[in-house]
Amino acid sequence: MNEALKSILPVVPEILLLFFAVLSLPAGLYAPASKSKSMADRFVYAGLLSAFGALCLIDVPAEGLFSVFPGVGLDRFSLWMKKILLIGAVIALAFGADWLKYKKYSRFEYAPLLAFCVTGMMLTVSAQTFLVQFLGLEMMHFPLLFLTAYKRQGERSTEAGTKYVVMVFLSSGLYLFGVSVLYACLGTLDFAKLAATDKQEIMPALLWGLSFVTAGLLLKIGAAPFHSWAADVYEGAPSPVTALFAMMVRLPVLAALAEIVSKPFGDLDFYWRPVLGTAAVLSVYIGGFGAIVQTNIKRLTAYTVIVLNGFALSALVVKSTVLLLFLMTIDLILLAGLSAVVLSLRIGDELSEEIRVLFGQGQTKPLRGGLFSLIFLGLAGAPPFAGFWTRFGLFKDTAVNGMIPLCIFLMLGGLLIMYVYLKIIRQMYMVSAREDLSFAPMPMKAVITAAAVVSVFSFAAAEPLLSIMQTAGMLF
Repeated sequence: MNEALKSILPVVPEILLLFFAVLSLPAGLYAPASKSKSMADRFVYAGLLSAFGALCLIDVPAEGLFSVFPGVGLDRFSLWMKKILLIGAVIALAFGADWLKYKKYSRFEYAPLLAFCVTGMMLTVSAQTFLVQFLGLEMMHFPLLFLTAYKRQGERSTEAGTKYVVMVFLSSGLYLFGVSVLYACLGTLDFAKLAATDKQEIMPALLWGLSFVTAGLLLKIGAAPFHSWAADVYEGAPSPVTALFAMMVRLPVLAALAEIVSKPFGDLDFYWRPVLGTAAVLSVYIGGFGAIVQTNIKRLTAYTVIVLNGFALSALVVKSTVLLLFLMTIDLILLAGLSAVVLSLRIGDELSEEIRVLFGQGQTKPLRGGLFSLIFLGLAGAPPFAGFWTRFGLFKDTAVNGMIPLCIFLMLGGLLIMYVYLKIIRQMYMVSAREDLSFAPMPMKAVITAAAVVSVFSFAAAEPLLSIMQTAGMLF
């Protein structure tokens, strides 16, 4: 019995979440109309919390755990990733429930779609073969297609959903073509077997296939130069779905790319450094320059994510999984705070998306303005706030590894996004308020406060958090 349980242990969290996600469908469908949404939400909350509890109880050895299901495993890296994904999912579900209430939507599908999406994310992180990784990515993306177009009567939401469909099909096509080339070259899709193969004789064709896989994954996260879809989709999607994109969607794709860079093709530094380094620098600069001209805060969120993608890719260039985990954890917290700010810009019965609504809020509501400012300072990377410590570690690692040009480019590019957020903070305190914001609901207040606290006190938690992640970041 113990052996049977051990053989399915790596996938127990996914099984629990999927079980409750399936139960949420009849719960929402057959409950009275007034209770269908709350019933579905409760089942999904139960699934998220039970999956998180299972992850906390699983003891993962340094060599990892492997399940009876082929191509699925659990190591310390994926264990940490799944935990932060589930925390982000709870926040996203709270945002969605409040937004549906605010918009007077009675439909219950948001929570089950979110649960299926998160299950796909967790499967992607656990994948040990290209086939399972692809299935996880698709299981993540298809619910997102419906969530993006959730406002069926909204023209912008429908347009965003259509654009996202095109992006998903194109990126999946690139990914699958690249995987088929790799299979033709090496005869296997298993990461461990790929790592043991001799790649020298088929190197040109191998790099051709790997380039398509990399392009497909970079397109999925919206890294430059594959970023053109991001701002339109972020703007058109419902605001809680924009929050889901910003906080979580990029994380499993980055984890998938980290698996590929570290395990099956960890010996191809001559390829990864120029490719990922170029994408990182382009993302930081294109995202920074794009953010400068934005007047819509959801589009600003998109360009902020593009910049953060650039820094995350730089962590892969220096092969620091610990730094990547630290970046992704801090980014999730700060982007959750930014998303809560977006969802709290309420003027009467309207949810505004204009950055100008923030002008003067530091004068009229000092506490709220102060919390907003702390989140913006963290995203800007200003010392001594949270974003500064992630970027300082990145700059240090690139310099230590002899990548001085990359370090300089990243430092100068980071000044662009810093300028954007410092400008917003100045306008919050130096410009007269034009609108009076309504009180933010409790989920947004809690997330804004938590993100601001993390932004301020990250200097005290940085070293303990890095030491914990040292044991989790075992890929490289």
